[in-house]
Amino acid sequence: MQKPVKLKNLEKALFFLTLLLLPTQLGRHFWLKFSFVYSLPIDYLAPTIYFWDILVIILAVVYIAQKAYINRLAINLFYFFILTQAVSLFSSGANIGVGLVRIEQFIIAGFFGVYIASQKLKEVSRIFYWGLTLCVLAEAVLAVGQFIKGATVGFWILGERTFSLSTPGIAKFDFYGRDFLRPYSTFPHPNVLAGFLLVASLSLYHLFYPSMKNFLIWTFFASGLVILLTVSRSAIFILFISSLVLLKNRGRLMLAIGAVALLPILYTRYFSLLTFDNLALLRREEFFQIAFKQWVENPILGIGLNNFIPRAADLLLTGPSRFLQPAHNIFLLSLSETGLIGTIGLIGLIGYPIFKKRFSIIWGAIIFLGMFDHYFLTLPQGYRLLFLVWGLTIASLKVKAV
Repeated sequence: MQKPVKLKNLEKALFFLTLLLLPTQLGRHFWLKFSFVYSLPIDYLAPTIYFWDILVIILAVVYIAQKAYINRLAINLFYFFILTQAVSLFSSGANIGVGLVRIEQFIIAGFFGVYIASQKLKEVSRIFYWGLTLCVLAEAVLAVGQFIKGATVGFWILGERTFSLSTPGIAKFDFYGRDFLRPYSTFPHPNVLAGFLLVASLSLYHLFYPSMKNFLIWTFFASGLVILLTVSRSAIFILFISSLVLLKNRGRLMLAIGAVALLPILYTRYFSLLTFDNLALLRREEFFQIAFKQWVENPILGIGLNNFIPRAADLLLTGPSRFLQPAHNIFLLSLSETGLIGTIGLIGLIGYPIFKKRFSIIWGAIIFLGMFDHYFLTLPQGYRLLFLVWGLTIASLKVKAV
């Protein structure tokens, strides 16, 4: 009897750590030949072992060793998704190496989602609440520290990169001639930080409000503050819309007052797209055109999973240098890389829980953010969060086990 209890306690500890360390990017990159474009190392293409991945692998072993419940719907949807992504590697000219890098990442994050889908939410609610809440608060505190300092705070152990306001290419906000650092926390870009905090906070609200109202209010406030500091246009827009939907009369009045107070900042940020900061729009337009062209040329299988950057490198010319990133739209990126087959797999993965009308606001936020960025399919923190929400959604449905 003692052994099963120990395994269960270990499982709970590992689950808490995977939630707490969800946004960290501490890992070891392996720079193989296919990980370079024009002799430049590209993170998206490099095989990487993250500390978080190791935790999930151990969690998988411990969970399976207990012959525990596995959600049949979740595992079948996940198998279908992986199969449709892998098929694209048979596309003529696909770089199989970089495709396998992404498949490996999806498998690890996907098991995390299947594990969550297989839980009884009431039994793990305390672990989930504290793990994700402390995760959000830690990222928010680190982000505020970076903003105030205008540079890295020094938590490299969590994967925080070294940068300052003077670092070339660093994300800044020009407010009437004065530059401010847009905080990164442990993320590769402020937009990813903003999207993560937004989706994580909405998940906490959906699951625990109003039962944990008092403490959650501070979590929501910290998340909202950091989202504003990142000045991520899409995240701020969704923050405003979701707040408008969720808040009552008094809350909506306070939201309106806050919006008016922030109007000078918001005006500068959004209307800069039409003037000095239109490079963001031009690059996205270029990404969209290239992705659509690649899909038209390879409509069924696409050009191969994770192959957008190496295949488009010669065409990405907007700006002072080549901007070697994936297309900033998860659906166009999916069409480009995996064709109709892979996109059907993606829509099947996220479409079923949306069809069941579960977590509608959260999925709405993910889809909107995914229309203007790529991180839910390309960056560790993005697809970890995607599978977390997916797992929560499936867990809320009554399905059979395997």
